Amino acid sequence: MWRGVAHIRWFAPLAQPAARAGFATPLLVSVRAASTALPTHLYTRAASRTLEHLQETMETFVDSNENDGSDVDFSGDVLTLTLEGRGTFVINKQSPNQQIWLSSPLSGPLRYDLDLNKKDWLCTRDGRSIGETLEKDISSLVGKPINFDVSQALEEVDLN
Repeated sequence: MWRGVAHIRWFAPLAQPAARAGFATPLLVSVRAASTALPTHLYTRAASRTLEHLQETMETFVDSNENDGSDVDFSGDVLTLTLEGRGTFVINKQSPNQQIWLSSPLSGPLRYDLDLNKKDWLCTRDGRSIGETLEKDISSLVGKPINFDVSQALEEVDLN
């Protein structure tokens, strides 16, 4: 069953006939899924382990492709993968939203919510996992396969 929240903002300028008749007209309607906020410590554990896993996988990948100028940096909850001459990926925690954000040179900016049932971070736009997006985008840029099994990394985290 889908649980959602609809936000409707009403706009009634005097110039509109409906407003003169006492009716308001809707200006903007946005719908978003209602999310159950995780306790902060669970979000922090899951997001930190995910970023550590992504860093480990990226470093192994970069080390196996020596001398191509690629680099991985993880500082202050921001993970950056620079593929020399091909683009930069930036992944970071967004604690207030309990999300992980990804900026990809191919897919653009994406936001991910933790799905506790699937034990994976799923994109709020297209439902793909963060691992799927990274695998597709990085493989497209470098011409070599890479595997990010985020759900396996989250199996190691106690999310209860």
